[in-house]
Amino acid sequence: MQWYNQTTGINLSLVLINNIFGLLLMIILLVSKGWSARNKYNETKIIPIVLVSVIVGCIVEPLTYIVDGVPGGFIHYAAIVLNTILFSLNIIIGPGYVTIITRHINERLMPVQTMIIKGICLVEFGMLVVNLFWPILFVIDENNIYVRKNLFWVFVVIDAALMFYGLFIYLIAKVQGRVLRFFPAWLFFIPMVTGMTIQGLIYGASTVWPCAGIAFCGIILCIQNENIYLDKLTGVYNRYYLDEVKRTFKRRRRDSIGAMMLDMNGFKAINDDFSHEEGDKVLVEVANILCDCVAGNGSVIRFAGDEFVVLVNTSSADELVRYRSDILQAFEDYNETSGKPYKLSAAIGFDIFDFKNEGVSDFLNDIDNLMYKNKEEYYRTHDRRSRRFSDRRVENKDTET
Repeated sequence: MQWYNQTTGINLSLVLINNIFGLLLMIILLVSKGWSARNKYNETKIIPIVLVSVIVGCIVEPLTYIVDGVPGGFIHYAAIVLNTILFSLNIIIGPGYVTIITRHINERLMPVQTMIIKGICLVEFGMLVVNLFWPILFVIDENNIYVRKNLFWVFVVIDAALMFYGLFIYLIAKVQGRVLRFFPAWLFFIPMVTGMTIQGLIYGASTVWPCAGIAFCGIILCIQNENIYLDKLTGVYNRYYLDEVKRTFKRRRRDSIGAMMLDMNGFKAINDDFSHEEGDKVLVEVANILCDCVAGNGSVIRFAGDEFVVLVNTSSADELVRYRSDILQAFEDYNETSGKPYKLSAAIGFDIFDFKNEGVSDFLNDIDNLMYKNKEEYYRTHDRRSRRFSDRRVENKDTET
């Protein structure tokens, strides 16, 4: 049995089925918290807001179709409120989508990106406020029928532009050599744009919110898959990620990439003197510092214990030296402001990795040796016997030699 709106002729049964599907999908994702295991980025703060917005959209949109054309003064104002809520949800979905994509790929939004997104939100909000007094987006006419106004398409164009911008961010990262096999943004782009296009052209199709649900379901599933390659303590990649990098770069026939091996100076003493819990906090801080330094131009890997590998998308030795300097300066900045009774420092070995002429294991051994040479240079100016936080591994190597 089909249920139709007697005034508009819209198939309400189909509208309800579409949106119930999207509603159930979002509730399952929200309850399962499939994204919450990830702590490398700020998605845990954004995704729940987006999921709740899709849930509200799946509830409110059928109501707008049900009351459309129904007579009565209360219905008139209810239709205005319901449609205003739907438009306001667009202010969350579009910016939320592009923010998730950008933060996941580049780890953060640049100030200009943040400014543009906030500006878009303010423009859309302002148009909604104006619409309450001078209809520019939609109007509920004397027969309580929803009618689109000319500026309705501004919301559609803005949302479409944000979708395309998210895809653009993804494609740029792919061109730069980023390993994004676990996060194929084009798969999320397709259902979002499809739903917007169909409903934009056909009033009553009710495809926006179910398609948005499918897109965000895809995002969360990809985040879960990527968690296999993440270190649970620090949120950066684990050593298994190196194998994926090797396969990806060979498939693209890329020649080289910059890499650094870091080992913390005196980390064992921090564990011994201030507890392993404090040592874990140090590892998290180190991971955050490294991620901030390489930003969207590289990857941070916790290799083992207090050792980290940093991959940088460059084949320039000079640029790699600059990144090393930025990391050392970031440690100094942290020491000046942290108020901790210990200081963070690291030995760093670095080189350009040629995928055609070198295996991953050989290259890791090379930069590991360079790192220990740097550590020995460090202790030439720091008395390892009297210094509180000496590095036992270097002492053992000296004893053996």
